[in-house]
Amino acid sequence: MIFPIQLYNKNIALQVLQKAMIENPNLLWMTGTCKKRLNNLYEFCIRLAMSKKGAYLNSDTKGVVLFYREGDGVTLIGLLKKIQLYFFFVVSVIDIFKIIEMMKLQRLIKRKMPNAPYLYCLIMAVHPEEKRTQTIIQMRDFLFEQSKQQQLPIYIQTSLRRNKILFERYGFECFDTVVNTSANYTLWLLKRDYEKYDALT
Repeated sequence: MIFPIQLYNKNIALQVLQKAMIENPNLLWMTGTCKKRLNNLYEFCIRLAMSKKGAYLNSDTKGVVLFYREGDGVTLIGLLKKIQLYFFFVVSVIDIFKIIEMMKLQRLIKRKMPNAPYLYCLIMAVHPEEKRTQTIIQMRDFLFEQSKQQQLPIYIQTSLRRNKILFERYGFECFDTVVNTSANYTLWLLKRDYEKYDALT
């Protein structure tokens, strides 16, 4: 089963990300491989998904999925919370020498994303020492069910080729790429339509 991440179990989810995300080229570049900034980045991701009711922990506490609905309007309160959260991101996460490059990269990615609403999967991670197929499948199916219920496609990005291959096995299609010339790695941008829900692989 999948349970919402709340204050009482947020640290458990944080520990999963700390173990599972240590080889991600995009995150390492963004934070300058600083452990404290990496931990702040995981904190940011969890808080962002929690604010949008898209932060979930697997019942075995070894898997985390973070997603949110993108493309809708924002209320004033929502905007203020977003500003506060992204201020934390800029101050506590990004390597100060990479802020301009980071902004350019994000603008490039945003231009490739749709103008219509969609679900954006921020992170799907499993504790590396407890990688069980069942945990991955439960998180995958939960995300796909959200896509089907809301009739929205899922978008995701990865800088790890093995993750790209895994996502494609689950019905995602790579629709574009972005090359970070500053760090010599590729970001694969993938999409999965909600109509594919009944054709899981």
